[in-house]
Amino acid sequence: MSKCPHCGAEVQFQPGTQLVHCEYCGSDFQPEEMQEAPKKGKKVATEQIKGNAYVCSQCGATLLTFDETAVTFCSYCGSQNMLEEKMVSQDAPDLIIPFQKTRDDCIKSYKKKVSHSIFAPSYMKSQPVVQKFRGIYMPYGVYNLSYKEDCVNQGSKYNHRSGNYIYYDKYAIHANIDSTYKGMSFDLLSNFYDEYSQSIPFDSRLAVPFNANYLPGFYADSKDVPIGTYSDDAIKIASVDSTNYFKHKAFYRKYSCSCPTVPYHVEEKKLGFFPVYFLSVRDQKDDKKLYYAIINGQTGKVVADLPIDFIKYIIISILLSVPIFFLLMKLPTITPTAIVWFTILASIVCIFICFKQGGKVQEREARWDDKGYDYYLRQNQVTDAKKSRRVNLLRKKKIKLSQYIKLLIAILLSLGVVILHPVDDLYYYLISFASCILILFSFYDLVKLHNQLVSRPIPQLHKRGGDEHE
Repeated sequence: MSKCPHCGAEVQFQPGTQLVHCEYCGSDFQPEEMQEAPKKGKKVATEQIKGNAYVCSQCGATLLTFDETAVTFCSYCGSQNMLEEKMVSQDAPDLIIPFQKTRDDCIKSYKKKVSHSIFAPSYMKSQPVVQKFRGIYMPYGVYNLSYKEDCVNQGSKYNHRSGNYIYYDKYAIHANIDSTYKGMSFDLLSNFYDEYSQSIPFDSRLAVPFNANYLPGFYADSKDVPIGTYSDDAIKIASVDSTNYFKHKAFYRKYSCSCPTVPYHVEEKKLGFFPVYFLSVRDQKDDKKLYYAIINGQTGKVVADLPIDFIKYIIISILLSVPIFFLLMKLPTITPTAIVWFTILASIVCIFICFKQGGKVQEREARWDDKGYDYYLRQNQVTDAKKSRRVNLLRKKKIKLSQYIKLLIAILLSLGVVILHPVDDLYYYLISFASCILILFSFYDLVKLHNQLVSRPIPQLHKRGGDEHE
């Protein structure tokens, strides 16, 4: 990798200054100044980049380094067992977005987000955890789409009415379209969840031609999903956007063409390295669960999976609910019967929330819309039986049963006191208080669902590698 032109020492790219810095002699260089001139007839797409490969002995993830920095733990599973391999080479990407945010900027953004979550476990905010943030260049497919010719859509217009029949004239609506979409990007890693990558969008207009001098000081991963996997997604996004634009035009409304379409095609596909700060945190109670935090190294946008500490939740909830409960009892307009009906309504709302949350857990675990993961399943010849286990309906039913028992008991108790209609108000208050406690503790299952929703299993990346023929 690059050496300092003055002293020959290792250099690193500094996001804060956007310069390549030599710690030994203190020299700074523009990355472009250190770019070697390509040989005649040699294309950038066929250039190779070399780095040390570190393989995780637990999950199989591979990270590349481009200086003397050693990888001490795996960014994907948090394991400390990284094995160094020999020097490896891979095809250089076409584009790169250099890191704009420093690691300190990243840590500040993460701490700011976590500080807003009063129920987050304390270890998620601890200094040893935040120091594990690592800058990684993730492989992205960058797509340019266009349509520059005559586009035909069908429309109709009212003509006349005759008896019980209404006649419309059909029209072929021609439009000379000159439209392009540039820089749509999708990650090319099967284990980098699409919901993460789409939640931290990059401005690919700021990408520059690949220069290896942006790499020292950071890590990189290599794609294991073919770049053509997301071509249809890019076309769909462009088509929906253009439809929403054209359908409001008077010309299309005049002929009742409510859904004009433009048949875009992918004009160009490029491989890019995009900057991501990555953090994996193991659950302290279940070390097979991981929580991820991802920060866009260009814009600083944070996406973090933050679990809930049930002890914190129950203490704060009780501190808030008890005074509210007694305050409602003192209000003259609140009758004992009204309080009981309120607990019944609250129980029904909780059942609905639990049902919706359980569905979200199943959808996230299934990863139905993650094309990179689907490619991984096909590539590794995963059987249909294993695919079907992406949604475990039996476990879903068991979770719901444990949630609903407490809520159903609360509803039955409240209905019982309403039906029996005792004279003493004390019965209403006692049943209402008991129902509120049951509702409160039913949220223990909801907290478990939330923590399951935001957690990830330990990845298994032993078999990696995209389409080598692309």
